[in-house]
Amino acid sequence: MFQQLLLEESIGIDVKAKNYEEALRESINLLPKWGLKEPFRERLFARLVERERFGTTAIGDGVALPHCVFSDVEFPLASLAISREGIAYPALDGELVHIIFLLVLPECEEAEQNKQRILHMAELFFRDRFLRERIKISERPEEVYELLLREGSPMYEMVNRSMPLRFRYGT
Repeated sequence: MFQQLLLEESIGIDVKAKNYEEALRESINLLPKWGLKEPFRERLFARLVERERFGTTAIGDGVALPHCVFSDVEFPLASLAISREGIAYPALDGELVHIIFLLVLPECEEAEQNKQRILHMAELFFRDRFLRERIKISERPEEVYELLLREGSPMYEMVNRSMPLRFRYGT
């Protein structure tokens, strides 16, 4: 399910951020422009930094799942930033972060429930060490996108990838 929120354009390969704040900015910049207008990007950054100060979203094994509910979006948005070198992130295991899955959900009654479900699925998915390594060595966003869909969806062959995301998944 979390894979369905991503577009090829929202996947960043070989991100050069040195710390979690730079990584959050790069992750926000990967979000589709139709989903988050420019004036709101700085507010989203402040919300995400505040969330990190509350408690880290780096779950270990080189993965971080920053997230928030944000009133300035109408649809769920996600991006995936990949760093081969690793990013200094306040991770519980003290390791560098290589994969950042950013999730932004609109405010609604189901937001908390949806957030928990999506993050749980992402966490289970990224626990696979072999899969994390395949993501880290990918050369193009298209490779990562296909890998995420293929490995995470039993309906992979049925997805019409030429259709815009918001029509494909009803978001």
